Amino acid sequence: MSDFSIEYDFEDIEIEEDGVYFGSFWGTAELALNDPRDGDFYVKHIAIDGQKRVRQTLKGYSLSVMKRTDAVLLLPWPAKDNTTFKARLFRKIEAALYASQDARERFAGELEAA
Repeated sequence: MSDFSIEYDFEDIEIEEDGVYFGSFWGTAELALNDPRDGDFYVKHIAIDGQKRVRQTLKGYSLSVMKRTDAVLLLPWPAKDNTTFKARLFRKIEAALYASQDARERFAGELEAA
């Protein structure tokens, strides 16, 4: 049971820092069992749904246009000394998931059912 985890879909997690709004994020997080005695979880990794811009060449001509396509940004659990943008973003979403009553209830419910 110590390797128990669930995929938790999250929506509209807003990231703000020092009063500056950075956006809303949607995606999936893997919530893994932290301590079997407590039944609490930790966030193992996060996949953020988004879009990226890709260059599309038209019919072999040198003319190209930027087009948006669906993409996923994977955020692994960062080391404590990692201060990159991805690590800070992971920590912000992680904090929102720990504060989420829905995430706690869903994890507890699926753990109990396992």
